[in-house]
Amino acid sequence: MSSVIAIVGRPNVGKSTLFNILTGSKSAIVADFSGLTRDRKYGKVKDSSLVLIDTGGISLEESDMSDAIKKQTENAIEEADMIFFIVDAIEGLLPLDEVIADLLRKQNKRIALIINKVDNSKIEDYSVEFEKLGFGESVKVSAAHNMGFSEIRTILNDLEDFEESSDSFSSSDSLKISIIGRPNAGKSTLVNQLLGEERVLVSSESGTTRDSIEVPFELDSKAITLIDTAGMRRKRSIKEETEKFSVSKSVESIKKANVVVLLLDSSESIVDQDIHLLGLTLTIGRPVIIAANKIDLLDKDMKLELESNIKRKTRFAQYLEPHFISAKKGTGVKKLLKKAQKAYNTSIKELDTSILNKLLKEAVFNQQPSMSGRFRPKLRYAHAGGKNPPKIVIHGNNLKELKESYTKYLENFFRNKLNLGETPLSILYKEQTNPFKNKPNKLSERQLKKRRRIVKRRKK
Repeated sequence: MSSVIAIVGRPNVGKSTLFNILTGSKSAIVADFSGLTRDRKYGKVKDSSLVLIDTGGISLEESDMSDAIKKQTENAIEEADMIFFIVDAIEGLLPLDEVIADLLRKQNKRIALIINKVDNSKIEDYSVEFEKLGFGESVKVSAAHNMGFSEIRTILNDLEDFEESSDSFSSSDSLKISIIGRPNAGKSTLVNQLLGEERVLVSSESGTTRDSIEVPFELDSKAITLIDTAGMRRKRSIKEETEKFSVSKSVESIKKANVVVLLLDSSESIVDQDIHLLGLTLTIGRPVIIAANKIDLLDKDMKLELESNIKRKTRFAQYLEPHFISAKKGTGVKKLLKKAQKAYNTSIKELDTSILNKLLKEAVFNQQPSMSGRFRPKLRYAHAGGKNPPKIVIHGNNLKELKESYTKYLENFFRNKLNLGETPLSILYKEQTNPFKNKPNKLSERQLKKRRRIVKRRKK
């Protein structure tokens, strides 16, 4: 399961700057998902499966906007497995920092205090006052100057190591399939069809499901848990407080799932909101199956047009093939479950190191990375870096100069050769360090004499 980290603090303490550095993005607006305010963004930590949430600043102002930001931040804290609490070393410890600290202490979650804007030793001395907040884990950084991030990277690595070790026993549990989609797409109808009974409330009125409902059952002696989620819709459409909370629950259900089924309403084709949900699922790192529901309402030409629209709008994930169903009539529903089982099996399968290195050699032979100045990045060897989703770690030199397009090429190459299907794949790079860098070349006595002779000759 991909761990989620919420970045929390008052306004203008450097939350978005930290978010941009850790995600490797140029803009804090990485994704704008349904039901989330403009000040709340999701992004994946660069070269990692960890997910970051950038939240709006918490203030004491009394306004509708500040109340909305505070509530969304509280939801982000609930979704997160860990919290980065950011404070400003230049402004010092303010009463609002203590209010936020009290709020966070009530959460049973790991909290790291990030003291930002520590640009010199004088400010570092002043930052001692934050010790009174009582957080044992604290890091001093300067986000604006990209200084002091090694300790944060250590925290992230520890979290990822824990995540990988916890994944090792998750495969023994029942297969968890989360069904997400916009309101009235037919999620509850699909759950009832799979179960063969009216287990979940179904209504033509959108927003019937208020919470994520987990329903266990068995199919061919295999334990399966279906998670029916509340529908997500556009931010401006969310008015009731209960529905805002439902959005948070739906995000949580994606994190719980082994496989996610994105249910589309075929009568409305595919819209931007569906794309946002797909992007969120892939960011979290879950295998996803696009299921177009209500196919019984379309004729042959309309179905072909729908398929064309889906493929056009999901070009960023070309490996996803739409699956057509009718939850009401049961058409294609059993095949959907088999597809979900196959996607999960693919996401947890072992990747052999020798095969990965053979494929890496073949990929580089077919298409070398472009030159970077006088040097070409060298991809030396590869090995598996984790499962669910699968990660491939590639070691080499000058890898920071690799272009995003080449990473995409490698993803597609490995995906096709390993038959990964609907499973997202992460390519991580590890730069090899030169063991002789910054080490003086000590000459022997014989070498020194030879050098003196050469210098003497040149002077003549």
